[in-house]
Amino acid sequence: MHLRAATYGRTLPNRVQGGEIRHEYITACFCSRSPDGLPTSSISCGFSVTWNNHDMVAFGKLFTMDADFVNVGGLWWRGRKEIQMQHAWSHGAIPLETKGFDVADRAYYGIFKSSKMQFDRIDVRFLRKDVAVARVSWKLLGDARTPNPRIGLFMFVVTRQDSEWLIAAAQNTEIDRVAK
Repeated sequence: MHLRAATYGRTLPNRVQGGEIRHEYITACFCSRSPDGLPTSSISCGFSVTWNNHDMVAFGKLFTMDADFVNVGGLWWRGRKEIQMQHAWSHGAIPLETKGFDVADRAYYGIFKSSKMQFDRIDVRFLRKDVAVARVSWKLLGDARTPNPRIGLFMFVVTRQDSEWLIAAAQNTEIDRVAK
């Protein structure tokens, strides 16, 4: 199933409140529906919204507790807490003195604090009614390390837990990588 983002490059006002992504924003972002009517693309929309608002608490809630995330540099983060912490560090959303980061990590502190992530295409393949693979093409503007836009492809394995879709695994691949 191939979909185009309905709100690519636009912001819908008053849709993210108190760190919670409201359902009407999610369904406005993508037109995809799972076999049982749930919005499977809420993950990709929630990802870009929380990224662009640099709200790493809400960002972390997009992942299962035992999720895996492999970033464009090949670093493998395990569990919601580590995924959220690593992203909060790169967004400058936690103090520079936060424990668990050393002097070498300082080069990455806040590199995404002014960035904007845009998704323009999503392909979803259901493996089961409650498990899907989503491939999402992205464009990143505002990386502090380069004036050039970055582009790439996410692969999300998403699973439905109760009534919400969560990311169980994510792999990020950059195309023509410009930032190291």
